[in-house]
Amino acid sequence: MQPTFQASAHQTPGPDEIDTHVYPVVPRPASPGALSRFKDKVAAAQHKAQLATRETIKTSSLPSSPSGGTLSWRKVAILLPLLLIVLFHAFSLGGAQFAGPQGWASLLGGPVSANNPDLLHTINKQLQANQKNQQHVSITPQQYIDTILHNMTIEQKIGQMMLVQFTGATYSSDISTMVSQYGVGAVLIFYANGNIIDKGQLKGLIQQMQSNSTIPMAVSIDQEGGYVDRLAQLDGMRPSAATIGASNDPAKAKAAGQQDAQDLLSYGINMNLAPVVDVDTLPYSEMHIDQRTFGTTPEQVTQMAGAYLDGLQAGGKVVGTLKHFPGLGRSATDPHFAIPQITASKSELEQVDWAPYRALIKQNKVQSIMVTHEILDAIDPTQPSTLSPKVIKNILRDEFGFKGVIMTDSLTMKGITNYVSQSQAAALAIAAGCDLLMGASSASQVASMIEGIKQALHDGTITQQHIDDSVRRILLMKYHMGLLALPKN
Repeated sequence: MQPTFQASAHQTPGPDEIDTHVYPVVPRPASPGALSRFKDKVAAAQHKAQLATRETIKTSSLPSSPSGGTLSWRKVAILLPLLLIVLFHAFSLGGAQFAGPQGWASLLGGPVSANNPDLLHTINKQLQANQKNQQHVSITPQQYIDTILHNMTIEQKIGQMMLVQFTGATYSSDISTMVSQYGVGAVLIFYANGNIIDKGQLKGLIQQMQSNSTIPMAVSIDQEGGYVDRLAQLDGMRPSAATIGASNDPAKAKAAGQQDAQDLLSYGINMNLAPVVDVDTLPYSEMHIDQRTFGTTPEQVTQMAGAYLDGLQAGGKVVGTLKHFPGLGRSATDPHFAIPQITASKSELEQVDWAPYRALIKQNKVQSIMVTHEILDAIDPTQPSTLSPKVIKNILRDEFGFKGVIMTDSLTMKGITNYVSQSQAAALAIAAGCDLLMGASSASQVASMIEGIKQALHDGTITQQHIDDSVRRILLMKYHMGLLALPKN
């Protein structure tokens, strides 16, 4: 049955949703043909994986003895567990890593842990020893990151690609498992999830998460001001982007960014999912109604968002995130509840919606971009932008030359889950070129996503290179944030 995709103002709020403001939504769901084609692609991928599994089972048989007969069941009973251990390690590490010394070392040394808490300490000690033996030789950031990457298991790499949520104000067993066992790379602090009670509680909670992480985490929040002000009860209300934009004073935008950076750092938050760079072109869009954009022209949005980024990132400890690519400024549909369909031509998108992204990337101000869930008729009428290589690789990477981290909007939004499961969406988003996957809100969901991604590696939907490239970008961003320090001699 074809699902219906009607917006509703009575759903549980998501990570980028206003908590207290109810607004009218004019649904504009994607065309049935586009949705059908997308679902067909997902079904085809699932069928391909099933066929591969059946073929493996069909072609497997008992091994033959040197004389040509089959081995006895007693010998098979001895050999089969050993074979299963080898296959488990090969699958855990990936073919390329298992074929080398690391794979056999892991096999001889015991099962691979999902997370190694001493990873960085061990690497740093080894690099320091190497530097002592080779005088005047220093390691570059890229070499350091490549060394970390080379020593990570596939589970650790996938963990770094997770941006998770959690419920409650304490370091519960659930978030502890996500941090300590699965080594998640980023976490979202969200008022609606009960994460924020008071200043001391929030600071202590973040310190506890970081102290238990193998690789320091990107701790993120939606701190836009106005209706999306997650710290209002702690630091007072901040003006909205629309209010700042109406001043036409870049100095005010920069000051707002500086103030946000100061407040965020006081709690240990190092990543802001802001500024919004959607261009306000539709008077009944969510962005317009909730005053979340800096202006109605790409020039105004570029100037004010750029000034805000200058203030936010001046100290080098907090990174901003442009959102919501490809742009929600002309959408009357909220992707929390249904998937927007954008009918604008590519020329219109380039001249208006994408102009702030292109300009700010060219100015080297952007380290992170959030992609939301939309169908662009002019670019890819068959897949949501979050899952579309035509949008992410062809536009953001190739045309705009963006080399930073690309994160998904929440993969729990109805704009995605009406079509595919969260784990399927995660694999398709990686294949499309996304690095950080937002959405998991429990340890069980993280485990499911990790297994789904490993299955996608196994059936060829994604490659080890996809994973390595993404983790390399994430680690490089963390280095620029001051979270990864080069080992000193």
